[in-house]
Amino acid sequence: MRLNGREWFQGVLVSLLYWSLVTSSLVTGCGCEALQKKFVRKRKTPLTRPTPIIHFQDYTRALTSLDRYRKHYVMFDYWNDELVGTLEDRDFNLKRLRKDSAEALQELRVLQGLLQEDLAAEVDPLIEERAALNRRIQDRHLMPSDLGAIRQRLEVQTRQIHRALFWRAVEDRLNVSRDAAPD
Repeated sequence: MRLNGREWFQGVLVSLLYWSLVTSSLVTGCGCEALQKKFVRKRKTPLTRPTPIIHFQDYTRALTSLDRYRKHYVMFDYWNDELVGTLEDRDFNLKRLRKDSAEALQELRVLQGLLQEDLAAEVDPLIEERAALNRRIQDRHLMPSDLGAIRQRLEVQTRQIHRALFWRAVEDRLNVSRDAAPD
């Protein structure tokens, strides 16, 4: 029996449809995960994870008082620059402004704690003025007109602090008893 083109096409179409139904029933019947498990080779022995060797080293003991002072001086510089930069931005974030101010003041107080008592007493008015500015930033809703005055006062304070607390100027007046204490 000879098939014409139309009958041949219908036969091919029916057989394709039949094979697609058979293969889809096989795939859905056994699931993709089960089919994948068939072709994945399992290890004969389970893989053991190596245990890491952890050895903590305390670097705070290695810091001298000058190194500790320089570290906190750089941190103060960073937070102070962030604070001034935030104030220069027209669309500043109040939360960021408050954080920058609080962190700069905290680092400034740490610097004061690393100094000998006589020098620490000399810089106390600078820190009190910075604390007053910090309270002003933390407590009030700042108006745009306040920002220029605060930024200008911070820039003046920054110059004063750099003159009074630069690490080379105070390296011989650091509190040496803090060498053994970690930060």
